[in-house]
Amino acid sequence: MMNFREICKTIFFCIASVNLGISSGLEILGILFATLFVALHIKQYLVSKSATNQRKIPRYRKLFAYGAIVPCALWWVLTPSVEMGVSPYLVFIPAWYLLYLSFLQKRSLGNGGYEVFVVFNGVAALFMGLFQAPRGCAVSALVALILAVYAFGRPRVALYKRLLFVLMYAGLGCSSYIGFGYWKNNRVYSGRWAEEYYIKNRVMGFDPVASLGSFSSNYNSKFNDEIVLRVWDTLAPPYLRAAAYEKYAAGVWKLPTQAEKKLYPARYRVDYAVFETEDSVAAASDVKSVWVQATLDNFGFMFAAPNVVGVASKNADSLDYYSTNVFAGANGHRSDWYYYVPDSAKALAVKGEVDSSFLQLPQKNLELLDSIAVVMSLPNGVANPDSALYENPEYVKQNLQAIESYFVSHFSYTFVVQGRRAHTTTDPLALFWKNKSGYCEYYATLATLLLRHQGIPARYVTGFARPEYIQGRPYKVFRRRHSHAWVEVYHDHQWFIFDPTPPMVMNAFAKPSWFSVKVEGLKGRFSYMLHLLKDGEWRRVVDSWQTASERLVTSPVPYVVLALLLLVFAGLKIRKSRQGDSETVASKDAVRWIALLDEAERILMRLGFVRGSGETVSAFACRVRQTSENILKEEFARAGASTAKIERRQRELSVALKRLDEYEENRWRNS
Repeated sequence: MMNFREICKTIFFCIASVNLGISSGLEILGILFATLFVALHIKQYLVSKSATNQRKIPRYRKLFAYGAIVPCALWWVLTPSVEMGVSPYLVFIPAWYLLYLSFLQKRSLGNGGYEVFVVFNGVAALFMGLFQAPRGCAVSALVALILAVYAFGRPRVALYKRLLFVLMYAGLGCSSYIGFGYWKNNRVYSGRWAEEYYIKNRVMGFDPVASLGSFSSNYNSKFNDEIVLRVWDTLAPPYLRAAAYEKYAAGVWKLPTQAEKKLYPARYRVDYAVFETEDSVAAASDVKSVWVQATLDNFGFMFAAPNVVGVASKNADSLDYYSTNVFAGANGHRSDWYYYVPDSAKALAVKGEVDSSFLQLPQKNLELLDSIAVVMSLPNGVANPDSALYENPEYVKQNLQAIESYFVSHFSYTFVVQGRRAHTTTDPLALFWKNKSGYCEYYATLATLLLRHQGIPARYVTGFARPEYIQGRPYKVFRRRHSHAWVEVYHDHQWFIFDPTPPMVMNAFAKPSWFSVKVEGLKGRFSYMLHLLKDGEWRRVVDSWQTASERLVTSPVPYVVLALLLLVFAGLKIRKSRQGDSETVASKDAVRWIALLDEAERILMRLGFVRGSGETVSAFACRVRQTSENILKEEFARAGASTAKIERRQRELSVALKRLDEYEENRWRNS
């Protein structure tokens, strides 16, 4: 009868295999592993009944264990990464490998395999198989854990101790799962920890509705030196746009109410869906792609250079495109994306048309703007002049210079706006004008409204500016403190960048240390190498191989060829089998005739005839016939033998010669 403990072990591994197959979406592989464990159980039972069971246990070979790392690594490389969460393959691939090691160890128990490794690898695979698994798998895993505790535990441990062990692990797992779910769905933060957590995980100022003052946490927190963007381009733009806003009211900027159009993938770049402003514009020969890495929540915006003509992103089936040349609507955290720009170092102007929305002014701020325009001595400081004035380059230039020079000479750059309090009705622009100090949001907002006041279309833009570049690094980085707001001004059918913010003090932020720069260089290159492995263009070759293999599998040609090969193989096996049978018969005949030859030579040796070295059987037989009669007569005459003895010796001689003749006649004919 089979050992009940061994049956429990087999059931445990079958449950672990099936659960892992269900959770990873590879049910066939799970069933295959379960079948292997059942077959191994039957084989080991049969071996245990054999007297030579130790010889039949296969030896544990490390080559098989270490060699499996290569296909697992290739499997991991070929799997696509996941944008909005942890890739399940980071859990499932090691789990399959551990299950494979359990099978190898269990297969070789007593001959290089150890049960402690069988238990460790099997339990680890069981728990890893619960990742993203349905609830039914959790119940079956609990049953498997009970079976494992019984089967692998020491024989004389009390049952209640085993049950307590299972309950402890089950309780810890359930409490962890419930606690994590509660924390995920009911995030209520309070105190200093909550404030720091919020600031660390959010880069402010890029919401669809942006309020003045939101950038302050990017400059005043202890995380302001954190790298949030890597732009893999040695000619990375000085300004990386997130959003261009349209309407301003009571300290809040808003996006256009509707997107110009909905974009759908024009094609795919490996796993990245490519979205274009116009058909095939991103595929032009003079357009280059730039890869961007991000650690920040991009709020649905695809950060890109101002003159972007297309973007590419994972896990996005559509995007909203705004007339401000903004790609938005990519919900969720995006760890990386591409943007496409003309391969030129020219001015970052954006072509486009203009409408009245970029001349709109808030009614509550008209009086303030009138007085500011007079104080700044802006040309023709009258509200709502002729809209054609923005086509006058001299007029536009005079306004820009006047605003910029006034800010430089009368304002100071600070990270805090004095007197600004939350939940107050104080106009932030009036407060900024009164204090004559603030940071980029305020300068860009006031400049945008003043330009509109002067009849020049303008829009408020947020993003990152002035990236950090270190010699020898193939990319540029934007830190939190590089978040910025500026203005885009319309002239000559193009939007030009205008940055009214006065330059800040160069020593306001500490320069990164030599060590941190080197560490960042290693991190950047390592992340780029992983990107090339997982998402590089070489994947297209693999995809083409896969497509070709799928076509080949659906074609009848390989099956016909396989059938012909099987027929040829079967014919060769039959022919070899027949040759083996004939060779077996021939070898048996050879043994028989050699035995007859030995017997004949022994008889002749007693009679005084010995075959010489190198003498053939036929020559030996001829020599015996020629000399046998005389030699026998002389020998018996000297010995005084009787006539009966002489006749017996003659009969023996006759038999020996006959066998020599038979040997010579049949031995070589049957070989």
